Amino acid sequence: MKRPIFENPHLDGSSFLLQGTQPVGVLLLHGFTATTVEVRPLAEHLNSQGYSVFCPLLPGHGTRPEDMISIRWQDWYETARKGLEKLSHTPNVFVAGESMGGLLSLLLAANHRSLKGVILYAPAIKINGIWRAKWLAPFVKIMPKNYLPDEDENQAETDTLPWQGYNVVALAAVAQLEKLQKEVLRQIHHVYQPVLIFQGKKDRTINPSGSRLLYEKLPSRNKSLVWLENSGHCVVLDRELDFVKSKTVEFIQNLLN
Repeated sequence: MKRPIFENPHLDGSSFLLQGTQPVGVLLLHGFTATTVEVRPLAEHLNSQGYSVFCPLLPGHGTRPEDMISIRWQDWYETARKGLEKLSHTPNVFVAGESMGGLLSLLLAANHRSLKGVILYAPAIKINGIWRAKWLAPFVKIMPKNYLPDEDENQAETDTLPWQGYNVVALAAVAQLEKLQKEVLRQIHHVYQPVLIFQGKKDRTINPSGSRLLYEKLPSRNKSLVWLENSGHCVVLDRELDFVKSKTVEFIQNLLN
């Protein structure tokens, strides 16, 4: 059956803030082509621990794929940066993100040394064939997600909870994602905060070796890479979500203590 261009449009994928009772804030960022639906289960779990959680909808997302054509990676970053202001009332702020959201989290950490820690869920630092996008973009605006070798559809990997987002990609936006990858690698030597990385071994959307690359390049003395045996790309919705939730909270609590 042919997939709709916009998966699960009936769900609420807008920005949201969950106020907590503890002096902890988490900026939680969704991935490329997704919406905040992707991170809501994790956000609600973190909020149940007393943390304040803000999840912004990134520019070009949650509307129609064509809206991503004119977006630059700096627009995504600026939205994420402004998201920190929503948590300014909390003395201990963490940044976390799925896929592209993980890349934005690293840039925020590189430029905001006061952040307490960074949590990355399948960070999209390596994607097979992404270099093609900048050459194809002038001729083809929108393509199905399987235009890249070995790329899998998000929904196929998220059979535990629903995912919302585009089932196609704007090639101009993919080219911006590649620029974001390069910017992260350029600034990663500034990330000294503790970092926790989750990576699914069954990930076919990005190249899982990218998480190993980030782990090796990070100058932080407190860093961990957790491999998930039965998860694909969207680890914040997949089969090992309960484990991801518990390890995330453990990471935060250990740093607070």
